[in-house]
Amino acid sequence: MSIDKLLDEMETILVEATRLPFTNKRVIEEDDLAKFLDEFRELLPKELDEAKRIIADRQRILDEAQKEAQNIVEQAKTYVIKLTDENLINKQAQEQANDLMTQASLTAKNLQNDAVNYADEVFKHVLNNLEQTLEVVRQGHHDLQQNKNNLTK
Repeated sequence: MSIDKLLDEMETILVEATRLPFTNKRVIEEDDLAKFLDEFRELLPKELDEAKRIIADRQRILDEAQKEAQNIVEQAKTYVIKLTDENLINKQAQEQANDLMTQASLTAKNLQNDAVNYADEVFKHVLNNLEQTLEVVRQGHHDLQQNKNNLTK
């Protein structure tokens, strides 16, 4: 079950819970709340594992971009060495090598920027989900404390 579905179920139980007369408080079964907390504890490591996977994907993309850039640079260097026999050919090779190196650097930079932006968006999404989950857990804990205090009075 996803965190969103779990939150929806918690909300349903909260909405359907019996109200205490003359208050805005509701009575929720302790076992129901404990079940949700257990499920949150189960789901949070999955979210963290997803974040770790995203970081690994980002690093893999960056590594691939670096390897591709290095291969292009090596190809450019090899190409330059082969074309250095004559002066005109040497100038053309140098220009092409520079173009390839510029293109490789630009491609690598673009890939790195895309990877960082992707990872940033995913982290924002995961962080938002975790913040919402934490807020629900805090609210549930607060309500539980309120119910506990009300019961002891």
